[in-house]
Amino acid sequence: MKRLVVAALVALLARTASAQPEAPAKPADPLAQYFTALEAMKLIDVESGNLETLRHDLAVGEGLLRDGAFLPAAVALYGVVESPRYAAFHDFVEYQNAEYDLAVALARAGSYGAALEGLEAVLRRGPAAPYWGPAHRRAVDIALETRDHAGVLARLEAVKTADPIPPSAAGERTYLRGRAAYEQHKLVDDEQHKLADAEGELVTISKKSRLYSSAVYLRGVIRARRGEYKASAEAMCEIAQTPDNDHFTFVVDERYFTVKDLARLGLGRIAHEAGEYDDAYYHYFQIPDDSQYLPDALFEASWSMYQKRELATSRDLVAELLRHFPTSPQWPEASLLAGYVELADCKFDASQKWYDTLVARLQPIVDELDRVRKDPELRHELFETALSRYREVKQEGTEQGVKPGTAKALTARDEVLALLRLDPQFLRLNDAVTGARALADSAGTVTSGWQALAKRTSETAVGAVTTDVSVEQQQKSDADALGRDLARLAAQVTEQQEQLARAKREGTLPAADADAETARLAELAKKIATARASTATAAEVAAAAVTTSALPTLKPLLTADLGDARRLGTAAHDLSDKLASAGDKLAQQSIEQLYKDTRHVLDKAKLGKVDAIIGQKRKLDIEVTDLAAGRFPEELIGHMWDASQIGDDEEYWPWQGEFWADEYEGFR
Repeated sequence: MKRLVVAALVALLARTASAQPEAPAKPADPLAQYFTALEAMKLIDVESGNLETLRHDLAVGEGLLRDGAFLPAAVALYGVVESPRYAAFHDFVEYQNAEYDLAVALARAGSYGAALEGLEAVLRRGPAAPYWGPAHRRAVDIALETRDHAGVLARLEAVKTADPIPPSAAGERTYLRGRAAYEQHKLVDDEQHKLADAEGELVTISKKSRLYSSAVYLRGVIRARRGEYKASAEAMCEIAQTPDNDHFTFVVDERYFTVKDLARLGLGRIAHEAGEYDDAYYHYFQIPDDSQYLPDALFEASWSMYQKRELATSRDLVAELLRHFPTSPQWPEASLLAGYVELADCKFDASQKWYDTLVARLQPIVDELDRVRKDPELRHELFETALSRYREVKQEGTEQGVKPGTAKALTARDEVLALLRLDPQFLRLNDAVTGARALADSAGTVTSGWQALAKRTSETAVGAVTTDVSVEQQQKSDADALGRDLARLAAQVTEQQEQLARAKREGTLPAADADAETARLAELAKKIATARASTATAAEVAAAAVTTSALPTLKPLLTADLGDARRLGTAAHDLSDKLASAGDKLAQQSIEQLYKDTRHVLDKAKLGKVDAIIGQKRKLDIEVTDLAAGRFPEELIGHMWDASQIGDDEEYWPWQGEFWADEYEGFR
C-alpha cells in the first residue's frame, strides 16, 4: 500500500496544477491529509475536474489495466478516486467504475489488503449500486485465492447496508463460512462437530449461487471423510450427472468444469473402495480428454481393472497413460502396475522386462532426490526451477492446451521436476517471499521519493514547487546511491559463494581452493555489511536535514512517513527471511516425502523382479514335472501334432502366408 501511495504522490506532483491526488472523503486516511494540505497550498486545482476529464482519466487507467500494467493502473485510478477534483462526482457511474477498477488493479498486483479496502468502499454504497455485485464477487475471489475465508468473510459482514444483500451474495458468504469451518476441522478436538457445522452451512446454498457446485462437492468430501460413502456418492452424482446445458449450469463460473471432473474422480474412488470396479471404470471413463485430471483417471482406472482381474483392459490403460503422459507423476506406479499385470497373467519374461526398465529409470531419480534432500542449495535451485516451469506450464496449459506430463525428461533433474508436485501452501508462501523481496529492493526508491516530495514542497511561496537540489538532498542522494551499490555488491558476493559451493560439491574445484576463496568472500561480506550500516546512518542524517526544510503544513506528515519508509527496507528484509525459512521447511518436507514414495516404488520393483524370476522357475518346474509324467504343455500340443504326421524321411515346410504365381500356371 505504501509503495502505491508514494508512486501516486510523486506522479501527481509532477503534473503541478493539473495533478490528481485524493479527495477528503475519509478524514482519517493519510492520503486525505496530504491532499488537504496540497489543496491549501494551491498545488491542486479543485475546479479543473469535470465529467469529461473524469472519463478521460478513467479510460487511461482502464487501458493500463487491460495491458497488464497493474501498478501504473492503480496509480492512475488513485488519481480519480482520491482526487478532490472529482469530489462532486462520487455518485456518478464513471466514478464508481473507477473505484471498482482500482480494487481490481490492486488485487491483480497482489495488494490484497489494499484491494479489499477499495472493495469495501464500493460495498458501502449498498446492493443497489451498479458495481456492488462485481465488488462482492471480487472480494470472495480474493478469499478463495488467499485461503483466508474467515478473515475476508469478517470484513464483508462488517460492511453494514440498509438494504438486504442479494441471495447470490448470501450464498457466497455461506460458502466462505462453511469452507472456514471445514478448514478448522483438523485443528480442533471435536473434528466431527466442525464437519457437521461446515455441511450445515453448505447445504443451505441455492442453485442460483455461482459456488453451488463447489458447495455440493465439498459436502461430498465431508461425507467421505466421515465414511458415509453412499451419501458422498449422491452429492458427487448431483454434479457429475448435471448436463452442461442445464438451466443452472451457466450460473457458475469457470470453476464448474474443474469441480465436475473432481466429482467424477471422487465417484470413481468411492466405487473402487466399495469393490464396484465396473462402476469405478465407468466414472473414470467420463473424464474428458482435455481435463488436467486425465492422467489420474487413467491410472486409477487401470488399478480398478487390475483388481477385477481384467488384465487386458488394465494393460491397455497403463500403455495409454505411459504413451500420452510419459513424465506425469503417476508414471512410476503405472510402470509398477504394468509389471503386476504381466505377473498376474503368468507372462514372467514381460513382467521382468517391466521391472528391469523401471529400476534402470528410477534408480538415478532416487539418487538425485537423495542428493537434493541433503543439500539446501540444490533444493533451492530445484524449487526455483520447479516454480518457473509451473508458471510456464500453467500459462501454456490454459492458452495452448499443453498438459503437464507430456514433455520429455532428458536428465535425472528433469525427471525429479516432473515428479515434484508443488503444494498450494508453498506456492502462496513463495509469492509472499517474492513480494517481500520486491518491497525490500524498492525501499530505497520509496525513501528517495518521500525526500524528493519534502524538498519540492519546501518553497514558502504558495502554489509553487521547486526543482532545485539542495546540499542535504544531494548528500542523501549520494548516500542512497552508495547503499544501492553496496547492496548489489553483497548480492554478487552471495552468488559467488553459491557457485563455489556448487563447484566444490561437483568436484570441478579442489576443496582446499574452494574453502580458501569462501573464507575470503566471507570476510568481504562482513566489510560490506559494516559499510552498509554506516551508509544507512548517513542517509538517515541527510534525510532528517531534508525534511526540516519542508513547509509546516506537510512537515509532520513527511517526517512520519519518511521514518516509515526508512524502516520499510529492514522490516521487509526481516519478513522475507522469515518467509523464506518457512518456505524452505515446506520444500524439505516435500522432498523427503517424494524421496520416501519414490524409494518405496523402487523397492517394490526390485521385489517384483524377484517374483518374476521365481515365477519363471516355477513354470519350468511344472513343465519338467508334466513331461516326466507324460503330459505335454498345452502350448506345445499343436506343434507336436504337426510333427507326428511327418515321416522320418520327410520335411515339413509351414505355410508362410503367401502364394507364388508359378503355382497357378496352367491351372485351367
